[in-house]
Amino acid sequence: MAMNPKTKSLLIFCLKLVVTLVPAYFVYRNIVSAPDWDIGDLRELFSAESVLPFAVALLCLAASNFTACLQWKLLLEKQNVHLKYGHLLKLYYVGLFFNNFMPGNVGGDVKKIYDIRMQGGQDSVGAGLTATFFDRLFGLFFVTIFALGMGILFFMHDDAQRAFMWPSVWIFLGFCVLFAGLCSRRLGNLFCRIVGKVLPEKIGTRLVRMFERFREFRSPKLWLQIIMLSAVTQSLRIFVHYYCGIAVGVDLSISWYFYYIPLVAIVSALPISIGGFGPREFLAQSLFAKAGVPGLESVVIQLLAYFVSLVLSLFGAFAFLLGGKPKQDSSEA
Repeated sequence: MAMNPKTKSLLIFCLKLVVTLVPAYFVYRNIVSAPDWDIGDLRELFSAESVLPFAVALLCLAASNFTACLQWKLLLEKQNVHLKYGHLLKLYYVGLFFNNFMPGNVGGDVKKIYDIRMQGGQDSVGAGLTATFFDRLFGLFFVTIFALGMGILFFMHDDAQRAFMWPSVWIFLGFCVLFAGLCSRRLGNLFCRIVGKVLPEKIGTRLVRMFERFREFRSPKLWLQIIMLSAVTQSLRIFVHYYCGIAVGVDLSISWYFYYIPLVAIVSALPISIGGFGPREFLAQSLFAKAGVPGLESVVIQLLAYFVSLVLSLFGAFAFLLGGKPKQDSSEA
């Protein structure tokens, strides 16, 4: 018997709530169980000297949003969706707003795909989905490369830190296999033939079309462009955490952030909790403890970085409320 859609949605929400609250409880317990813990410790983290690094964190995230939107635009253009960069930037910020204010971490992506559909016509549904999905995956793939690079350069010979390289290694290999499957004609056709024997013909046809769309990204020039843009975008976003750390008085080398934050980012991107809360803070607390950062500071860094994102996403709220008609890219007119 099929489950009622409302019941299914409620059950999924409850599961996410559990995944959010259980790690959050352990985070809280780890903080309050520290010797001489007092609520005043939280207030002492902030001072007048916190303002400047917080402002720099805001600037870093704002700049990363500009480069991330440019990457999204390049991917959309490969799918023959041509909109002005300024308008896409509005849609991008609206997506950020929905990511921060809707359960899970995929609400913003769904909103962006919907907006592309509304402004580009029925044929743009697959284009928006393919470009947005690839954009999200490539960002996570690139931060994983950062983690591996830092591990090889600075942490490989540290017995206490070397173990944290293995998750990044497996995630990296998993992404390589995924991209090979998405962009390879042979692997894509093989997958479609296998799935086509199990699923209805209509779904099989859509899968074939989806793989055809992904193969549009097989361009050396495009890959060079998105590699450069991802390097800038993801570096700036890791610097957001670094400056949030400075804002609360954490004196830690940037290499630690490039090593740990990618794992935190991947866990945060999974739609298994509400807004990434709980698992994100628990993992950050566990990892940064290995670098000597107290539990309270490591959690506050994550919350402060989230607050930075929240502040900037308010531009998306204004863009969503004001609306606006899309403008086609003049280069394609």
